[in-house]
Amino acid sequence: MGLLSRLRHLGLQLLVAVVAMYFVAPAAQPLGWAILQGLCAAALAIFMRLPGWQRLLHGLFVPALALMQQAALPSWVYLLGLALTFALGRNAVLERVPLYRSSAQAAERLAGLLPERAALLEAGCGDGRLAVRLNRLRPDLRVRALENAWGSWALARARWWLEQRPQGVEFACGSFWREPWGGYDAVYVFLSPEPMARVWRKFLAEGRPGSLLVSNTFAVPDVEPDERIPLGGALQTELLIWRHPHGAC
Repeated sequence: MGLLSRLRHLGLQLLVAVVAMYFVAPAAQPLGWAILQGLCAAALAIFMRLPGWQRLLHGLFVPALALMQQAALPSWVYLLGLALTFALGRNAVLERVPLYRSSAQAAERLAGLLPERAALLEAGCGDGRLAVRLNRLRPDLRVRALENAWGSWALARARWWLEQRPQGVEFACGSFWREPWGGYDAVYVFLSPEPMARVWRKFLAEGRPGSLLVSNTFAVPDVEPDERIPLGGALQTELLIWRHPHGAC
């Protein structure tokens, strides 16, 4: 997240905090002021056409702080909450990529798309549900699932252990930006609009000729996919598929 974007979010919170003070004195009614501030922040976020998760965060941030203050929680609770938030959501802060979880339908469509014994890189695997589902559907596949948020990676490893440690799936904690993509038949991403141009550049530079880039919902700017596979979800709308090099058969 860039400096200008951070300043915009901070300015939004400060602006509605002042507006809420016009109607409710925060010292006299801290919870009432916080609720009004949250409502105003959510409304302004909607007006600014921010993504849905940012609208939710703006609306809940100050009311949640007010509730925790009234609960008189010990200081270690806040430190623990900060650590868990960063462990699971560091990419939302550092790369503007929230924690998305691929649907069962996305796994089914992907399983039907990949060739026999294909090597797949899942670039950002979250809690590991897609890789495990793919292994159930297609045990012939070799899936390497990367996640650099260590909390999400720990959940993925736990899911792998509960699934009896399938040999066709490997979970690793690390950045997919540092992973060479030339050894894979397909790369699957479910990120956000923010990094898709960079994803495309890396795919062109490192991808194996004829390999696939598969993106859940989010398009590469100004590059038409070779194929679209519809998904039935409200948030996960389609799989977009590009073959390397773009346009080749």
